[in-house]
Amino acid sequence: MVLGGGAAAFASSLLVGAVISYFLWPVAAPAAAVVMMKAPGAGGLLISRAAFAANPQLYYSLLRTAGAAAAAAAFAV
Repeated sequence: MVLGGGAAAFASSLLVGAVISYFLWPVAAPAAAVVMMKAPGAGGLLISRAAFAANPQLYYSLLRTAGAAAAAAAFAV
């Protein structure tokens, strides 16, 4: 699938946001208990429930654009 200029920029900004969220999440909530859940649409991979609840729209966007493994990795703790 070939992405147009705007779609490619949008997809890359989502990926950058997911990577930043992945690395900053442990710093933002160090004392929070980690509760895991099965990632929706990711075949049983586990993700952080708090991270998913904070931004489910980002998770589903990553799931559609980058795939299940990338979306689950961005929301793992």
